[in-house]
Amino acid sequence: MDDRDKDPSVVLPYLVGRPLPATEVYEAFGYRKSAYYKAAHEGRLITADNLIRVAKHFGLNPVDLLVRYALISAEAVAAYVDSAPAKLVLPKLADLHPIASHPPL
Repeated sequence: MDDRDKDPSVVLPYLVGRPLPATEVYEAFGYRKSAYYKAAHEGRLITADNLIRVAKHFGLNPVDLLVRYALISAEAVAAYVDSAPAKLVLPKLADLHPIASHPPL
């Protein structure tokens, strides 16, 4: 991955599916223009907190951004998902039947 592949002003429009004005990218990170570039120059821009904030702003999957920017590995995500307790399986709508002693909603 070269520096251009890591640049949020390149990656985010691709993921969002539309051109993004620079001001919208700064706002998504919660920075003003000068603070954005200062944070980028100092290596403080790409953090888990910032990427999660950006994901929420644009409606993206935060885990995808964390993996893309190598803050967590895809293998670690897969291992976590595999180790997570199984979710409660809800019955299918077709399998549900009304209870005669309860009034309908």
